[in-house]
Amino acid sequence: MSHKEHRTLRAALALLVVLLVLASVTTLAQDEDVHSQGQQIDMTPVVLSQTMEGNTINTVVEIPVAQDTYITSKLPNNNWCTSNFLRVGYAQSPDNYGAVRTFLRFDLSSIPADAVINSARFRIYQHTATPAGDSDMRFESRHLLSDWNECQVTWNNHQPQWGGVISSTWVGTTVGWLETDATQLVKDWVYGTHANYGAILLGDETPRERQRIFYSRDDAGGRYPRLIVDYSFHVDHEPPQVSVNPLPQWSTSDFDVSWGGTDPGGSGIDYYDIQYRIPGYGWTQWRYYEHATSAEFKGGANGVTYEFRARGVDKAGNVQDWSSSPQAWTKVDSIPPTATMDPLPPYTFSSAFAVSWSGVDNAGGSGIKSYDVQYQMDGGAWLDWLMGTTALSAQATGTLHGVTYGGRVRAVDYAGNVQPWSIEAQAETTVDTIDPEGRVLPFDPYKITDPSQNDLMVYWTGQASPNLGVKHFNIRYRYANEGWMLWQQQTQLTQALFTIPNAEDGPYCFQVQVVDTADRKGQYMGQSCVMVDRYEPFLEPAAFLPIVYYNR
Repeated sequence: MSHKEHRTLRAALALLVVLLVLASVTTLAQDEDVHSQGQQIDMTPVVLSQTMEGNTINTVVEIPVAQDTYITSKLPNNNWCTSNFLRVGYAQSPDNYGAVRTFLRFDLSSIPADAVINSARFRIYQHTATPAGDSDMRFESRHLLSDWNECQVTWNNHQPQWGGVISSTWVGTTVGWLETDATQLVKDWVYGTHANYGAILLGDETPRERQRIFYSRDDAGGRYPRLIVDYSFHVDHEPPQVSVNPLPQWSTSDFDVSWGGTDPGGSGIDYYDIQYRIPGYGWTQWRYYEHATSAEFKGGANGVTYEFRARGVDKAGNVQDWSSSPQAWTKVDSIPPTATMDPLPPYTFSSAFAVSWSGVDNAGGSGIKSYDVQYQMDGGAWLDWLMGTTALSAQATGTLHGVTYGGRVRAVDYAGNVQPWSIEAQAETTVDTIDPEGRVLPFDPYKITDPSQNDLMVYWTGQASPNLGVKHFNIRYRYANEGWMLWQQQTQLTQALFTIPNAEDGPYCFQVQVVDTADRKGQYMGQSCVMVDRYEPFLEPAAFLPIVYYNR
């Protein structure tokens, strides 16, 4: 071959290479521009398998992507919803798209909201990875937080909004189907943890050619993204069995009502409806679509009976029939009872005294259940004494002299109405425990020697508490060391003539006991003695002094 022929051949080969390269680029561009011109793909979910065990159906379903597209930073106003491809990373050649991001959204409405998600897998078909021999690229997926339309979203309109990273994975260069776990993602969407606006996929957006290109839902070959979801669903044809829990016979105007039950079918109770009525009137809806199992009924009228009934609706949609009769009822007593303490005397002359009280239930009707009793000392802070007692009296003990004790009582009825405490004491008394005192006055002379004197005058005196008076005296005496003998009993005199018995000589001693107007008896005290020495043999002590005792 001549040199000229050789040059011509080399030029032809070079032209062929250029044409092949251009053809390749043109083919990719043409693929990009295909707008679902091929056969129509059925995008409805496909049940891959379904088994039933007892009342539980297990289903494995393939759910195709409902919306998908990508956005480009260098063509920020372009929309690519009809492209055959989805791109992630950075596109520099042959088309300078810049950073590329993919949006995906799946319609999960075919999965029951109360289904148990056993597993979920995300599958996507990779068409191209650039550059050749590239290392794995890290992908991030994030929840989309607002609605969007695949044929309206662009880089510049900044829609939809997206949140933090929900998962990450590494994507290699292998052409064909790729698969990753999406169980938690599907659970979030089905259970409502996150609104199902889909997800965004982001890759390495460093400005250089580095992409992962996948087939979209517009691919005529059916290589669209999809979810494979394995879930279980309980079949339930039985309605729940729900009722209102028993109520007390009496209640205040605001009272708690509770309810509950079971769901024999097994899907679980979704919500409750609760009604009430006044006997003789129709039922009134009180709580509707209620998920709680108790609530406070407010504003009940005094003397009115309220009846309640409940029904349940389970997660399978089974509705319990209303009970024809009430399931619970209570009568309202909204008026608190009134209790008061019986009056106490101004002064109490003992460290122990009785306190009593009484009460009425006014117009409420439920009756008094118990009383709370408090006391105070000298107008000080109120102290609990008897709480929740059913007694109507009690004995106060251990009180202190000179202290004024105040008392108050409140009543609690069977409906739970509590009488307000009175601000002031309802009864009060001052304790006076000073015993009366007395003494026998000293004898003058203190020695009797006249044989003709058979009598002697005895004088005494006494006093009681300033709040009382002396009622009478008791006087006793004794001879020598013999026992005491009562001489004057309940006398109001303060002196009397004592006749010496049997004309016996020796020492005679006297004591007085004072009884006050509260019938409190003081101790025998105030002893005074006299020596009677009239006859031989005379008593001649070495020294004799009058002895006066003051017993306190």
